[in-house]
Amino acid sequence: MQEVRVPRFELTSAHVFLAAFVAACALASVLIGVAPLQASIATIFLFAGVHNFMEFRYFAARMPLRWGRSTLYYSVGIGGVIVLAAAYLMLYFASGNWLWGLGSWATFSAIWNTVFVLWLAVLFYLRGKQRPKSDWMWAFPAAFLLAALAWLVPQYWSLSLVYIHPFVAMWFLERQIRRTKPEWLRAYHYCLGSIPVFVFGLWLAFSGRPNLSPNLIGETNLLWRITQHAGSQILPGISSHFLVATHVFLESIHFAVWILLIPLVDWRAMPWKLSEIPLFSNANGFPKLVGAAFVVSLLIVVVLWGGFAVDYTTTRDVYFAFAIAHVMAEFPFLIKML
Repeated sequence: MQEVRVPRFELTSAHVFLAAFVAACALASVLIGVAPLQASIATIFLFAGVHNFMEFRYFAARMPLRWGRSTLYYSVGIGGVIVLAAAYLMLYFASGNWLWGLGSWATFSAIWNTVFVLWLAVLFYLRGKQRPKSDWMWAFPAAFLLAALAWLVPQYWSLSLVYIHPFVAMWFLERQIRRTKPEWLRAYHYCLGSIPVFVFGLWLAFSGRPNLSPNLIGETNLLWRITQHAGSQILPGISSHFLVATHVFLESIHFAVWILLIPLVDWRAMPWKLSEIPLFSNANGFPKLVGAAFVVSLLIVVVLWGGFAVDYTTTRDVYFAFAIAHVMAEFPFLIKML
């Protein structure tokens, strides 16, 4: 009789990665669900500036010394970031001014969203032209559809961007794993599949809870900002406890991706490995300029910590206003990786 051999299970690094990710998400969902307001305050205080620094470090390493055939692409990408961020800041800080009524603010916001999606369409189109036998003209019909939604349902459009943004970091991680840790790709897809399960668990546990009360943290203005950011004004029929918990949970994964997971799958992304940055290490690079930019970035992190400690509410407002620049900067690099 022929002996039947049962395949032996072998523990791999991919299995460890999957188990650690799911365990961390489980712990985070419980802690955040129990105290969502405190978790929101703590995560922004500790990790907002640090994850921006890590993003800057990652993008700097992927900026080529010479743009070559990508000159038009990077010009449109960087130019779009500057123009869109400046326009957003103008809208943000002028929205409380007498020059901006509710109707005009909504109109200019919809215009900004339209320009944003058209800018993305141009980036997709230019990237498609760089790939052999590719035609990415489909990006324009998709952009027009999204622009129409931005006009028809502007509040839901803006809220969707808040919840979609954390997944952009997860997309970066997926592209990076494909390049440097392909053996982890299936495990990572399982990790992504677990996220809706945890969100559903938060829904089951906290959707029936009363709305969050300001006496939990003694700061009505801060409570209003946190719950508004999570969408409680747009979705009044859903408990703000669930909305804030879900938003903080997704943002925590976003922070973890940039601070821990991307350096884990690509050791060149470690902040001290400056030799991996062509703009710094190449003989024709700009080491003094890049070095100065890193020093300024670290100082900004320290200043943010100090600002959060002195006046958390105001610093949070200022941070989220200027954070639009890093959100915009993610897209040219992400599309370039496709």
